[in-house]
Amino acid sequence: MGLNSVTQAVLFTSLVTAITVFSSYLYQKWKQVKIPSNWERIGSVKKLHLYPLKSGHRVELQRAEVTKVGLRQTKEDVKFFQLRDRVLIVYGTKDHEFRTARTYPKMVLIDVSVHDEDHFAIDAPTMRTLYVKIPNRKDNTVTKVKCWYNEYIEAIDCGDEAADWFSKYTNERDFSLRLGYNDGNQQRDITKSHYKLLNYYKNLSNKSTGLFADLASVTLINQHSVHDLNKRIGNNSNVTVENFRHNIIIDGLDLQPYDEDNWDWIKVGDNVIMRNVKDCTRCLLTTISSENGIRDINRQPLKTLETYRKHSGPENGPILGTYLEVAKTGLINVGDHVYIARK
Repeated sequence: MGLNSVTQAVLFTSLVTAITVFSSYLYQKWKQVKIPSNWERIGSVKKLHLYPLKSGHRVELQRAEVTKVGLRQTKEDVKFFQLRDRVLIVYGTKDHEFRTARTYPKMVLIDVSVHDEDHFAIDAPTMRTLYVKIPNRKDNTVTKVKCWYNEYIEAIDCGDEAADWFSKYTNERDFSLRLGYNDGNQQRDITKSHYKLLNYYKNLSNKSTGLFADLASVTLINQHSVHDLNKRIGNNSNVTVENFRHNIIIDGLDLQPYDEDNWDWIKVGDNVIMRNVKDCTRCLLTTISSENGIRDINRQPLKTLETYRKHSGPENGPILGTYLEVAKTGLINVGDHVYIARK
């Protein structure tokens, strides 16, 4: 007995669906990037920095856990709660747009630490210590904060007391600033907000992103690049790597200034592997001292960078340092060897 037309149609549709699914699987497998296996040592980790508050002061680490969304304190250092990089953000009450030290330079002096398993401790000059209960989605308001390139990122609001503290510290009134927390339970989607960058930087993707970091989860800079920049500025310039707010600072006798521009795959220690996905475009934040919150009246080092490090990409700004996507997570330490993939 032959199959009727309805049965034939069902079988044909099922066959097409199966072929489509299998073809998609094969394409995804083909598209997967192969991590290199041959490495060349080029230096070592000089410093590790964590920035719990976007635009806030750094936490200097001797070791860190590298996660898919950025650096985190280790359980050996802080047992009950570990701070993550750029886990907190300041935003406007009315417009829900993020605020940084570009507008409020004193933000670079705000320190964040872990008080206990339930609270952050936040400190700044002339201010009382603020204890913020770590918020959750059940008991606190969840909002979307307008960030870099008009990307909207979810934030859990930290309450009125935190809003009052940040508003007073920045001399804003009427609870005009609020504090948001990222619990890491979301996947950022940059396909619409950053489509020009995605078209230009072929290794950049949603998987590159961190919590409230502008774009990628980890940033790296070469100490020799900063030395060269100081020579170009002249007048005994003492711009430091801290002006650029990177997570990983590397050094090495054989390193040349701006070598990091040309690195593709990077390995730190025995296990952690990352990929260079984008140049780090610099802004006015680099002109603000992380030690006193004062903006350089001569716009240095940005003014000098603009004379010889102007990028031809879609942002058309000066660059220094790199954005990295984490391919393989793990622990890293100050002093660990740094490798690049051997060509």
